Amino acid sequence: MKTIAASILLIASAAFVAAQNTPAAAPATPTVDQVISHYVDALGGKAAIEKCTTTYSKGTFEVPDFGVSGPFEQYEKAGDKTFMTIDIAGFGTVRRGFDGKTAWADDPQAGLRDLAGDEAAQAKRAAYYNSPLRMKDIYPDLAVKGSDKVNGKDAWVLEGTNGGSKERMYFDTESGLLVREDGEVTTPDGSKGTSVTYIQDYKPVDGVQEPFTITNSGPQMSFNVKRDSVTHNVAIDDAKFAKPAPEAPAPAPSPAPVPAPAEGTPAK
Repeated sequence: MKTIAASILLIASAAFVAAQNTPAAAPATPTVDQVISHYVDALGGKAAIEKCTTTYSKGTFEVPDFGVSGPFEQYEKAGDKTFMTIDIAGFGTVRRGFDGKTAWADDPQAGLRDLAGDEAAQAKRAAYYNSPLRMKDIYPDLAVKGSDKVNGKDAWVLEGTNGGSKERMYFDTESGLLVREDGEVTTPDGSKGTSVTYIQDYKPVDGVQEPFTITNSGPQMSFNVKRDSVTHNVAIDDAKFAKPAPEAPAPAPSPAPVPAPAEGTPAK
């Protein structure tokens, strides 16, 4: 009996050691629908997201490489409408809008202009409202491309194409939240590159998780957006998103009136 008991103990110990040394099985790769469902649930659920029809946010826009910053405001509305204004010290006011059909921009350097081509497509993509509920419509070829690390944590990667631009989205495997986006972009001078955006600091607003820190690294510059406040379902007139009329040129100064000759002085 003692020999049998010792043998059993030896076998059990060996099995335990083997189990400890065997690497844990990798989690099964989820489907696109499972990643999206986890994301929507993490944000607060479909019903909570659908209750939001407008979003107003404000905070600070920073360009670290140039050491400048300024306040920003952003208005978003169902129907894929967006308007943002940024005041940058030493440069002036930058405005960008999309009214559901037309994308436009206005800044002290380039002036007021319509966006076309890739720039317009990028503006349209940025304007999608409640996009977590529409991802398979926005990206018809959406597919899972394995996993990757974002800030040291595992994330599932989805890749899709919209308007000819390929985008990769990284979703934290534990929280389900979107934590990074990589997208192909075209700059105003026509060059192409990749924009990498980190989405962080989620906080609940009306039952929906909103990111309060957004960090972007693009082909021309990097910037940070820090939202101080986010408000849903405020009234926003559609005129807010429309391209403004060009400013009328200042009228030419009127010629100075010719003074009347003094009494008794012959006119010339």
